[in-house]
Amino acid sequence: MKKILAVFVLAAVCLSGVSAKKTIKDHIDQVKIGKFKEVDISDGVFRIKKTFGSDIVATEYTVKLYSEDGSVGFYYKNELATKESIRFDKDGRDAIRKAYELYLQDYEGKKLKKSKKFVEAYGAARAKIVWKLISDSATVHPKVVFGYCFVGKSPYFCMKILQAQAEEKKGDVVVTHAPVRIYFTRAQLKELLEGFSEDKIQSAYDSVTRIDNVPIDDDYEYEEASSELEADAGKEAEATESDETDYIESE
Repeated sequence: MKKILAVFVLAAVCLSGVSAKKTIKDHIDQVKIGKFKEVDISDGVFRIKKTFGSDIVATEYTVKLYSEDGSVGFYYKNELATKESIRFDKDGRDAIRKAYELYLQDYEGKKLKKSKKFVEAYGAARAKIVWKLISDSATVHPKVVFGYCFVGKSPYFCMKILQAQAEEKKGDVVVTHAPVRIYFTRAQLKELLEGFSEDKIQSAYDSVTRIDNVPIDDDYEYEEASSELEADAGKEAEATESDETDYIESE
């Protein structure tokens, strides 16, 4: 019986990992007067492997904070000139930071194995991809695996985004996002993580939610009330209090 219980506990632990978590977590409260617009945080460049062929192409992106779920991701045009964003919650961003640190250790310690194939080495996270279709948009929640591979003699940190299907159909069509592999040099990944820093995210959030546009009247001058006025005010308060007492007692 104890062995059976242990198996169930182990299964529960495994199911609580990345593979079982289908969506990223909401973690920023919405503004009570309405949702804010997405906010640009930073820009950068990575390389992305084409779906057909072996070329990797330099691609510009923008790091954005998204209002609907508080996620942060990079927004770019894919090889079909379709705009899409790959978004992460805080757990996902922390996983990328940890993967970056491990990659640096392996890089500086000369521990990277020269392989043209993707080497899964630094964990995984759940992401959210939103991309535009012809007249609509689609959303998937793929697993993203972190590792590295070599292009020629140069190593790159890689995000391998696995194929994923949208939960909602478009008519009778099941929308599927093809697998993607994104390449970063050390400097490019550091630049991305600077845009993913919690301080910058909080600053971006504050920039659209803080009420700091209230007009201030600096021209109005006033003097503090004198002691005589304060004394008079005190007498008036006493008179009012005694009137109220008399009224209550006379009932």
